[in-house]
Amino acid sequence: MSMVDSMWLTILDALSLILSKSQGEAIVLEILKGYQAFTQACGVLRAVEPLNSFLASLCKFTINIPSDPDKRSSSQSPGLKRSEHLVDQRDGVVLTPKNVQALRTLFNVAHRLHNVLGPSWVLVLETLAALDRAIHSPHATTQEISAAVPKFTRESSGQYSDFSILSSLNSQLFESSALMQISAVKSLLSALCQLSHQCVTEDVSGVGQASSQKIGSISFSVERIISILVNNLHRVEPLWDQVVGHFLELADNSNQHLRNKAFDALDQSICAVLGSDQFQENAAFRLHVESCDMEDLHTELRSLECAVVSPLRVLYFSTRSNDVRAGALKILLHVLEMHGERLHYSWPSILEMLRSVADESEKDLVTLGFQVIIT
Repeated sequence: MSMVDSMWLTILDALSLILSKSQGEAIVLEILKGYQAFTQACGVLRAVEPLNSFLASLCKFTINIPSDPDKRSSSQSPGLKRSEHLVDQRDGVVLTPKNVQALRTLFNVAHRLHNVLGPSWVLVLETLAALDRAIHSPHATTQEISAAVPKFTRESSGQYSDFSILSSLNSQLFESSALMQISAVKSLLSALCQLSHQCVTEDVSGVGQASSQKIGSISFSVERIISILVNNLHRVEPLWDQVVGHFLELADNSNQHLRNKAFDALDQSICAVLGSDQFQENAAFRLHVESCDMEDLHTELRSLECAVVSPLRVLYFSTRSNDVRAGALKILLHVLEMHGERLHYSWPSILEMLRSVADESEKDLVTLGFQVIIT
C-alpha cells in the first residue's frame, strides 16, 4: 500500500502523457495494459484516491472531448459534471482506435473490480452513458469509416463492428451483475440512481442538445437498472426498494417524458418479478409444502408479493395529479392482465385503489378503474 501511495501519481502522469502522444496500436495496447494493471491494484488495495484518478484519466481517452480550457479542467474532476460534456458534439462523435481500446480496457477493469468499485462506479457510468448516446447517434462513427455513410449502410455491410462490439460489452457488464456480490449490485444501482438524479435535478425541460443529453443519461440509467433487476430476479428482495424508489421519484417529475419513462419502467419491473420462474415456483411449491412450514412460506410469499405491488398504491395515493393516477391504473391493468392469476396477498391494496377511484371526478380515471375491475 505504501508503494502505491508513493508512486501512483508519477506513474499516472507518465502513462497519461505517453498515451496522449502515442498512436501506434502496439504501444497504445501496452500502455493500456499498464493502466489496467495499476487500476486493478488500487482497487484490490482499496486505495480510493489513486483508483478514482486512474479511472478518470482512462475515461478521458475513451471518447473525444473538446479541448477548450474550461472543459479540459473540469474533465480532470471525477464529479458528475463530466457527463455534461463527454459528448458535447454528439452528431460529430468519431471514435479513434485509441478510444475503442481505452473503452475495452475500461470494461475489463469494471468486470475485474465490480465487487470493490463502490462509489467509483459513477466514473465508469458517466463514460458508458456517453458511449450509449454515441452508439445511438445516427452520425457517430469510428475513425476508419466516413461519417457521411449512413448508419444502416455501415451496419449492413459489416463495417460497424466497433460500435456493435462496444454495445455488446456495454450490455454484458450489467448482465454480469448476476455474478456480483449483493453489496456490489447495490453500489452499482446507487451510482445509476445518482447519475440519473443529477440530470433530473437540472433543467431537462428544454429542447436543446444539453437537455437531450441529460434525458439520454436518465434513459441509460433507467434501462440499466431494469437490466440489473431482470438479471437478479433470483435475489430480487434486497434490491427491490432501491429500484422502484428511483422510478417513483421519476414519476413525480414535472417532465411528461420522464413520467412516461417511469411508468414504463415500473410496469416492466413489476411484470418481470411476477412473471419470473422463482415467483411461479414459489407459488406452486405453496401447494405441496408440509403444514409445519406453511406459515413461514406464506409470510415470505406475502412479503414479496406485497412489496412488488405496493409501488402502485404508493404512486396512486402520493399525488393528486390525474396523469400520475391514470399511469398507476394503466400499470395495474396491465399487471392484472398478464399475471393477475398469480396474486394472492396484495388484493387488499388493489381494492383500496379501486374504491378510491369511485370517488374521483375525472371520468378517465373512473373508466380505467372499471376496466381494471372487469379484467
